[in-house]
Amino acid sequence: MKRIFLKATLLELIIVFVSTVALAYVIKGTEDRVDAADIKIGGRQYVLLTDVCRAYGIECGWDSITRKITLRKNGREAFFLAGSKYYYDGKKTKKLSAPLYMKKGSAWVPVKFARYTVKRLFDLDKRPSRAPRTKAVAKAAPGKAKRPPAKKFEIKKVIIDPGHGGKDPGAIGRTRLYEKHVVLDLSKRIKKELEKAGMDVIMTRSSDKFVSLGGRAKIANKNNADLFVSIHANANRKRWMRGFEVYYLSEATDDNARALAAAENSVLKYEEESFNKHTKNLDAIVWDLTFTENREEAIELAGFICQEVARVVRPKKNNIKSARFYVLKGAEMPSVLVELGYLSNSYDERNLKKGSYRQKIAEGIAEGILAYKDEFERTNGFSR
Repeated sequence: MKRIFLKATLLELIIVFVSTVALAYVIKGTEDRVDAADIKIGGRQYVLLTDVCRAYGIECGWDSITRKITLRKNGREAFFLAGSKYYYDGKKTKKLSAPLYMKKGSAWVPVKFARYTVKRLFDLDKRPSRAPRTKAVAKAAPGKAKRPPAKKFEIKKVIIDPGHGGKDPGAIGRTRLYEKHVVLDLSKRIKKELEKAGMDVIMTRSSDKFVSLGGRAKIANKNNADLFVSIHANANRKRWMRGFEVYYLSEATDDNARALAAAENSVLKYEEESFNKHTKNLDAIVWDLTFTENREEAIELAGFICQEVARVVRPKKNNIKSARFYVLKGAEMPSVLVELGYLSNSYDERNLKKGSYRQKIAEGIAEGILAYKDEFERTNGFSR
C-alpha cells in the first residue's frame, strides 16, 4: 500500500468537528501559535495531533493498514502506533506518558507530547551555536590517519537464511524431497554468486542444524546486516499450485498467504526459547514500528528478485505477496522471504531436484539482490 504524507494543514481539513471538542488549549509552537482542540481521555488531557504539527511545522503521515503515524521535520522521522505508549525516534524505542489515541477519525496526543516530547524529538529548543571568532585548525593525533566519512547509502552485508533444518524438516515432497535440504543447497549457491560480486554474505546455518526463528533474526541484527533474505520452499493441499514467490512482512492478504504464514510459523513448536511469547509482549510493538519503516524497501527488494528470477523461469502473476512471518518480524533491516516453488506440485518438485535448476534460481536471486543494491546506492536509498 502506498503511504501518503500530507502537511498537517491539509490533514486538518478532513477533521470532523464533534461537540465534545473545545478550543481551550494554546500551543506556542515554533511556526505558529495555535488554539488547539482538546478533549479528556481516561482522565488525561489530549490535544489534536494536527494542531500540534501545525504549530511546529511538522509533516504528518498516516498508514491505515499498520495504524502507524509518521512525523517528519528537519530531516528526522519518528513513528507512533495508535493505542500504544511506545514509539520509535529513528534510533531507539521510547515511551510516552500516555498512549496516542485515534478518536472520531483523528489522532490525539497527551498534552505532555505537545509541551515536551515534540521539541525533544526534532531539537526545537536548540538554538544555533555562534560561529567561533577565529577558525581553529584541528590537529590529527600522531600516527592516526583521518578516516574518510562512511557512505550512508551502501549495501555491503547480506544475511542468507536457509529455512528449517535439523529436527524441523519443513515441507516434504511426494518423492521425499526435503525442504531443509533444498534450501540449504540453494542458499550456498546464492552465497557463492554474491561473494563473486564482492559482497559480504553470512548464512544463518551452513549445515543441517536447527536454528530458532529468534536466533535467525538475532544473527542478522548482531552482524548489522543491510538485507535479510530467508529461503524456503512452499507446499499446499491444492496440488496444482506452483511457482516462485517472494513475500514481505505485512498482514496476510489472502487465504493462501495466511495458510503459508501458519505453516512457516509452525516451527515455533520446536523452539527452546519462547519466541512466540516474546512476540506477544511489548517488544512486538517495537518490531512493528521498526519493520514498517523497512517495508517499502523490502517491497523493492522483492520486485528486483522476482524480475531477475523471471529471466530463468516462467513468470507468474502476483508473485510478490505479503504475510506475517515471525522470522522476518525480528529482523531490523529490509527483509524478504523467498518461496522457491511448491514441493507439493510434481512439476516444481521435479525441477527443484535438479542441481542445474537450483543453480539458475540461485543466480537469479543473487542478480536481484545486486540489482537492488545498484539502484539503492544510485538513488541514495530511493530518495531521488
